[in-house]
Amino acid sequence: MAKKSMYSTSVLPVVEYFKTHPLPHQGPPMLYQSLQELDHSRLPDVIEGVSCREDMFCEELLRNARINTNITKEQEHNADVMLALLFMMVGGVDEAHDIVLPYSWPCKTIWSGPPVLYSPALGSATHCHALVHRMEGEHPGELGNSGYDNSSFWFGRVPSQYSLENKFFKACDKIELDHNFLDEARQSCDRVKGKNGWSWNSLIELFSQSHSLPELSTFCNKVHNMEVEMLFNQCNTAVNPL
Repeated sequence: MAKKSMYSTSVLPVVEYFKTHPLPHQGPPMLYQSLQELDHSRLPDVIEGVSCREDMFCEELLRNARINTNITKEQEHNADVMLALLFMMVGGVDEAHDIVLPYSWPCKTIWSGPPVLYSPALGSATHCHALVHRMEGEHPGELGNSGYDNSSFWFGRVPSQYSLENKFFKACDKIELDHNFLDEARQSCDRVKGKNGWSWNSLIELFSQSHSLPELSTFCNKVHNMEVEMLFNQCNTAVNPL
């Protein structure tokens, strides 16, 4: 997946699992339990090899850090977002939610405790939080809103200068160009995308309609998995720079 940085030996098995077990773009209802309450045994065994942010760091980098004490807050916080995304890759959206919540919401919560204010990982954590609720989809979630509605709220909180946004929408154009749409799905895609191109909200709208047309659902699955991969690689580059 990543070309400019390495994966730790703890991370690599989950990444390989994700390659052969891509996610559906909508999952089951969320449990809304804290990390301490969640039963991780419901998830694939491959996730047992990762449990904390330290597992995200390549071994050589950690050895150097123990000598030079040069691990930054940006690396630490993005390592937590990586951990959240690894749980997401195996279907643990509640774990992902609880891990990124302190970095993306400025108030104490019953699931994750006090916030981490002014985090250098605010953009990636908020993006991951929005993905959690988009996977929640049509199911009711926070404040009684659907996952799609909550996802729109969180995408609206992604910082305006977030570096991954334009790269991701260009990648969506490439998937769209390569995807084999039938007429009705093509029309739906064109209508939702409109003249202004892809946006967070236009993708949410398309995802919410995808259950009606199989080729739309396939397209949304491709987009969703690519997005998870791109976000994970961005965080990994921050955590494990060459």
